[in-house]
Amino acid sequence: MQTKTPRNKLDTLEQVYGYAMNLLNYRDYSSKDMFLKLTGKGASPDDAKKAIAKLISNGFINELHYAKQVYRAWLSKKTYGRLHLLMELRRKNVSEEQVPVIMEEFTDELELENALHAAKHFIQRNEKKIKGNDEKLFSAAARYMGNRGFTSRYIQVLLEQIRTENDM
Repeated sequence: MQTKTPRNKLDTLEQVYGYAMNLLNYRDYSSKDMFLKLTGKGASPDDAKKAIAKLISNGFINELHYAKQVYRAWLSKKTYGRLHLLMELRRKNVSEEQVPVIMEEFTDELELENALHAAKHFIQRNEKKIKGNDEKLFSAAARYMGNRGFTSRYIQVLLEQIRTENDM
């Protein structure tokens, strides 16, 4: 089986740097993402590292800015918890030094707000089922919140809301 080789291989450091600058015209990258992009285009690992070091020193790649951008985009969804945020940061290749900084920004109040929003969403989607107070609904609700990265503390928020809806 032949491996796929890039059409326009990046042979020189100038080509690698130019290609990286072109990529940054469209969106921000973490240094890890940029490294994968450059080596995937055929740049040598050494040239890719040098180009990334130059991009960082010139301020074109900023790990904290990238991490905050990923966080803001994630936060706008409003239906996910702390564990989902952690997975999203790792999936987006946010540097390990920035992960604790971002996790600290996601306060318990924000997580509670997201849990309430997610609970409201679950209740709206399952309005007819909520009238019947059965165990299947409670386990489905717990799975829904767990799949969205909420801990058991916030799963209780949803279960309490369902019980409140049933008491009305």
